[in-house]
Amino acid sequence: MIARGNERKAVFRDERDRQEYLDRLDRYRSRFQFSLYAYCLMSNHIHLAIEEGEVRLSRIMHGLQFSYTQWFNRRHRRVGHLFQGRFKSYLVDREEYLMALLRYIHENPVRAGMVTKSELYAWSSDRYFRAGRGPSWLDLDSVLQMLGPNRPAAVAAYRRLMDSRSSSDYGSLAAVERVVKGSDVFARKVLPPSSRGVQPRIGWTAERVGRCVAPLYALSFEDLCRRGQRRSFSKARIAAAYLGRAVFGIPVTEFARLFHREHSGLLHGVLSLERRITESSEARQELTRLERRICELADLQA
Repeated sequence: MIARGNERKAVFRDERDRQEYLDRLDRYRSRFQFSLYAYCLMSNHIHLAIEEGEVRLSRIMHGLQFSYTQWFNRRHRRVGHLFQGRFKSYLVDREEYLMALLRYIHENPVRAGMVTKSELYAWSSDRYFRAGRGPSWLDLDSVLQMLGPNRPAAVAAYRRLMDSRSSSDYGSLAAVERVVKGSDVFARKVLPPSSRGVQPRIGWTAERVGRCVAPLYALSFEDLCRRGQRRSFSKARIAAAYLGRAVFGIPVTEFARLFHREHSGLLHGVLSLERRITESSEARQELTRLERRICELADLQA
């Protein structure tokens, strides 16, 4: 996950700002029960390697960034947005590319010319991996267990990883559907069911689906296209994107463009909805009802 400063301006002005962000990251981790594998706080952007739990990444980041922005603005006597719109995120194959992601995150200060070695930068998790111990809010053990049978061996393997130039380069990895970094097998596993095989209905577009879904949530189509973060808007957008893809074969990309959302964020929502459908009969019944209503409209308007 990458969050950038608005107009590329600094989101941290000194060490106190950075420490405050980490303190809030700790609190939100306790609140939302996600896993944090790595981080790097640059001057005007942030890198986080997060594995979400039951709470969607969009909700986690909205709360974290909003609370930090309020604190930052009070401290520095400023107003307005601190971060540049929505964060950018990828679904990463944990087994194949987590180590490449760690190296990518920890080498950011080196690539930016801020330090000559990653271990010289104080505001990333690199130093904790090299020491083999860190704060409780950093899920260090989960990663070290993947690197070696015991802590000394895992730390040695991490150091070799950071010195190596032969392992996978995360930055150059192509992203499947602009949101998944992993193998084709992994992409097929985590992406929503393929729209291939869905018989397209002539005249049905993302906008037309959105206009049908909005009133089912007591909203207007214009509500779905607003840039706000209201939960009811988000729920309807995700439902529209899910149904548009499942029923009409319309890519999530088109809904993201229509609703002025980041493609990765909307797709994350669709994936979360997919999981809820398989786990919750209530969610399954709601989507079945919506799908039936959309199909009825499709038949009526064909």
